[in-house]
Amino acid sequence: MAHFNLHLQRGSVSVEFALIASVFFTLLFGALEWGRVFFMWNAAQEVTRRAARDAAVMGFNATPAIQLDAVLQSSTAWGSASFPGISEITNLSVAVRYMGGSFGALTVVSNPPVSAALNAANCSQGLNPCVIAVQTQLCQPSSNPCAPISILPFTVLEGLTSLALPISTVTRPIEAAGGS
Repeated sequence: MAHFNLHLQRGSVSVEFALIASVFFTLLFGALEWGRVFFMWNAAQEVTRRAARDAAVMGFNATPAIQLDAVLQSSTAWGSASFPGISEITNLSVAVRYMGGSFGALTVVSNPPVSAALNAANCSQGLNPCVIAVQTQLCQPSSNPCAPISILPFTVLEGLTSLALPISTVTRPIEAAGGS
């Protein structure tokens, strides 16, 4: 009789383990997924910050190099390059806009001056175009207005709908391009 009870007890331990393990692994993979989501949100902020800083010091004709550097890729790459570990964030999703006007009411300058010297001359004489700031955003490539980038869940949340990265925007005064 004792042998029979021991055998039943082993079966109940297996069932209890299966119930607890399913909850444990769901929580474990859920925590890993949320960590990945927060990493992506942080990367979105870093990409736009890097792009704004580069655009503020590099000038008006360096947009492809600025976009590649923002996603931590060398300027010798061609075509689309992704941020390491996040295929949804590419150099093509980094929008760089040069802004004129005043910091209370910035407007997009569609045709910035060809050189920093010409921009400095335009700004000092009150002529247009005068670029005083750069604005960078992380958007779906070629979307106007800016549409958020969708990310697909990796593990447990796969059955749910996609998540959207926040539209990260950084505006910074220009430095080397001749603005005031």
